[in-house]
Amino acid sequence: MKNLKKSSFTLIELIVAIIVIGVVVTSIPMLLATSSNVLETNQKEKSFFNAYALLNLLQTEEWDENNTAGDNYYKVLTSDGGDSELNCTRSGVVQLDNDSGAVCASDNNKTSAIGVDSGEDDVSKYDDIDDFNGFSLKVSDFNMSVSVRYMVDSADYTAKHIFFNENNSPTNSANLKFVEVNVSNKDTHELIAVIKYISSNIGMTKIESRNE
Repeated sequence: MKNLKKSSFTLIELIVAIIVIGVVVTSIPMLLATSSNVLETNQKEKSFFNAYALLNLLQTEEWDENNTAGDNYYKVLTSDGGDSELNCTRSGVVQLDNDSGAVCASDNNKTSAIGVDSGEDDVSKYDDIDDFNGFSLKVSDFNMSVSVRYMVDSADYTAKHIFFNENNSPTNSANLKFVEVNVSNKDTHELIAVIKYISSNIGMTKIESRNE
């Protein structure tokens, strides 16, 4: 009879195996952390993309619904609480067959109140930026909300650089609208991103279509 040889680990092989297992075990937390960081980064990128998409939509809206009231599309509106240096006393420029001048005498040339106006019960009927105040939207894993308010427009307009304090809100309308888009996690409601911008009362221009 042939002698049966019993196979077994040598001491060196056993040590090597223990070292490999130890490296794998110690690497697991780092791999999990890396995976978590990647997911968090992807979530932030998606949130910023959605926020900017919504912001681009807001920027296509009129500054105020009264910008386009009547035939004069180059209106600089009168604001009750605006800085005196920005009063609607200057004239517009004739462009693309628009009526010239910023007519400021009548009520429809004043800034309107923040928020949705009568008859605008659907987002498709919103006709200016501030109609989106309080607007919220669920996209993928995110909740997006919009706030719009007037901001104090007082500043040193003779300075090379002009600064405004976003925390200052006037009691009446002003020449600046402060827009903020917040993105939060749909499940945890954790705030992920905040995008802000300032829109100014500088009038609107009307481009004639071929049918006009």
